[in-house]
Amino acid sequence: MANPLNRQAIESLVAQARLVKGKQLELADEREAGLRIRAGERSATWLLCARLRNGKRTRIKLGSWPAMGLSDAREAARLKRNEVIAGVDPNELKREEARAAARAAKSQRKLCDVLDDYERIKLSQLRTGTETRRAIDGQRGLLKAFANKDIASITRGDVVEAVRKYAERAPIGANRSLAFVKAFMNWCVDQEILESNPAATIKKPSKERTRDRFHTLDELMEIWAAMGELGYPFGPLFRLLVVVPMRREEVASIPLSELDLEPGGNADDAVWTLPASRTKRANALRVPLAPLACSLLKEAITAPERPKDSPFVFSMTGDTSVSGYAKAKRRLDRIIQEKREKAAKAAGGEAVPMEHWTIHDLRTTFSTLACEKLGADIAVVDRILNHVATATTSKIMRTYNKSELFEPRKQVMRAWASLLELEAKKRQER
Repeated sequence: MANPLNRQAIESLVAQARLVKGKQLELADEREAGLRIRAGERSATWLLCARLRNGKRTRIKLGSWPAMGLSDAREAARLKRNEVIAGVDPNELKREEARAAARAAKSQRKLCDVLDDYERIKLSQLRTGTETRRAIDGQRGLLKAFANKDIASITRGDVVEAVRKYAERAPIGANRSLAFVKAFMNWCVDQEILESNPAATIKKPSKERTRDRFHTLDELMEIWAAMGELGYPFGPLFRLLVVVPMRREEVASIPLSELDLEPGGNADDAVWTLPASRTKRANALRVPLAPLACSLLKEAITAPERPKDSPFVFSMTGDTSVSGYAKAKRRLDRIIQEKREKAAKAAGGEAVPMEHWTIHDLRTTFSTLACEKLGADIAVVDRILNHVATATTSKIMRTYNKSELFEPRKQVMRAWASLLELEAKKRQER
């Protein structure tokens, strides 16, 4: 039977508890079912023991003695018991209120501050983390206008309007930036910063299709000639992308430490060791370098415009690899058009503009011409491009054949460089 509960009994319980280290003592109230007071070394707490509708027993904290007296504790116990009878779990309700308060506090943070955390926790682990952050709130980022706005106040309509404006100047870029924003806001939901992702149902503003643009050999050599007029860094960089058809950022960010242009004193075995951290497939790859590639690299390394202490082959600041590809591409297009206009004028005709192309199309051009002109094995070409062996139809082969095909790749890349040199020489002799 429950002991009588009064002030004297409570004070006696508290005094006893202070003398017993590491243990809590408890008294139950005979008047209010389930009401108890629990005392420890430092404090005493009122509790209500109740059974929830699901059958589970729970303890509900009501307050602390002596701030809450016996009569107040009994009244609080009656109120909480009524909540339990009505199907409410007061502890879960309290936890949800705490979570809501935490979310509210998080959601009042500025977008740029949340992005700083996203960059530190998530993007720093990704190869394209810097690019992703720049696409979200960089100088031309999709959400730049909202950088100093509370993140929870950014609505679906805000993002829709930002995407629409972005797509007017960069249709495909808007698709990419929208994808980055969706991933970021999904992360915010996971971190309980946002209750929902306002960008989740926004559709890509621009229709995309697989690019099939590639250059004829004559057209490629026309571009090659124009590249020679760009100077450092983009002249040798763009030409190197023709000779060594790896991905643009992989080539543009080459540090000197990845190059061995004369291993063992033998220039014929020159190699570029591309680490897994810098490849799209996250696989390390040894890239054989033909003499033409070595020549372009040495030209860049010794260029007067290159900062001498830079760890990068292509750099204008010394501390970072080169940037500004779009501007350089526009210069290249102007040079090509001017040359066409000059040739057309001499022939008494009209210049035909070159069909739109991108730097990435140089990889498709290599793949096409290497097979057509050199008779290269498509599996070897796949390895040169560092694709996922798309020419190998067997899933088992793709899984277990990890061969670099280094020697076959070396032969194809040397033959490719020789073809470029031969065609360039023919063009000069015309």
